[in-house]
Amino acid sequence: MSELLGVRILQQHLPIRAEEIKLFLKSLMKKSELKEKVNVGEEVAMLSNNIITRTALRRRCCDVEGEGHQLIELVKEMSELGGKFNLGDMWFVKKFDLQGFGKRLESVRSKFDAIMERIMKEHEDARKKREEEEEMGRKGDQSVKDLLDILLDIYADESSENKLTRENIKAFIMNIFGAGTETSSYTIEWALAELINL
Repeated sequence: MSELLGVRILQQHLPIRAEEIKLFLKSLMKKSELKEKVNVGEEVAMLSNNIITRTALRRRCCDVEGEGHQLIELVKEMSELGGKFNLGDMWFVKKFDLQGFGKRLESVRSKFDAIMERIMKEHEDARKKREEEEEMGRKGDQSVKDLLDILLDIYADESSENKLTRENIKAFIMNIFGAGTETSSYTIEWALAELINL
């Protein structure tokens, strides 16, 4: 469990961060050459989201039809729903979903769950394929493990002191997206604004 967000894993994902920063700068240069306006907040959020989704799931979130993008959008929607004033928080109307937030939140959660199940199944299939290739003496895919691979390793390890369920894994990934995307992009945007004001 200590390897999950340790220095070694962060170092292994350094090429991902470097590649995403390079793509980010190329995008800014292209827009500059075309004399287009740049929404720095949006661009930095996309950079942050791409780094996090690639580190966690090996997917870029800027691919609008991609699952990484869908997951980020679902986490944003859950965050918005959770942050709204909800009459259901009052003890005397707790049983009633007067504003429909409970139903909408459950719908979003089930969509997130379905996408994560597909992604987890893909990772498990790739893992089986790697193991089969290694048994046959061939080198399988030697790419760096993403966070989901590490979590699935812990999940599959019978001797692990920390037993994870599939729900734990999905919740962890959701927390990584929720906590990592906006916080990082706001910090980078603030730092850029400070540099511009120097």
